Amino acid sequence: MKTTSTLLTLLSIPLFVRAHFQLTYPPSRGPNDQTQATSPCGGLNTPSTTRTPWGLTGGQLKFEAGHDEADTAVYLALKNNPAQDDFNITLVNRFKQIGLGTFCWSELRVPGGIEGIRDGVNATIQVVQAGHTGGGLYNCADITFVSSPPGGVSACSNSSGVSAESASPSGSDDEHTDHAANASSSSSSSSATGKPNDASANVIGGIALVGAGVMAIVGGWVL
Repeated sequence: MKTTSTLLTLLSIPLFVRAHFQLTYPPSRGPNDQTQATSPCGGLNTPSTTRTPWGLTGGQLKFEAGHDEADTAVYLALKNNPAQDDFNITLVNRFKQIGLGTFCWSELRVPGGIEGIRDGVNATIQVVQAGHTGGGLYNCADITFVSSPPGGVSACSNSSGVSAESASPSGSDDEHTDHAANASSSSSSSSATGKPNDASANVIGGIALVGAGVMAIVGGWVL
């Protein structure tokens, strides 16, 4: 489940981010429209003063999509104020988010067997996206793991037309766990995969994200 960060040497290609996404639950660290292409956490380097309680086995995760298509992955770091290399737990492996609007997991599961997850531990969730219009985007939410999550968090669903598709080559991995497909969706065709793997937190299955400069190759096309 845990990974070792991989240092990639890339040509720096400046790309302009044409759309952003907003992490709404747990709440993101704050507005970052001007810096969202900065790793980690979209340039917001100070943790939230109020952390969201999150269950030991997982919790709700929701964002508002700004790209009609975006390769997406979700990572976790078990520190009070993590650096990019600390996001070494994969919650959702790379998948393609389709459509504009709300994308939501009512309960995004935390992989079992991870040392250090216990009641009262602070952590940060980072959602990373790379859209076909260009650019890498980062958003973080700060949480505290709790054994008894508070009530009042309603189940969520995707907006009409918002769905998920596998970003893996057909037949390349028969053991994928469908975390992304577990996101509530109005589309019955959602089939994204989300098995924790050995990808670096700076890499989404072939998408190399380095701050505002990105070289990304996905299925033969370059972001």
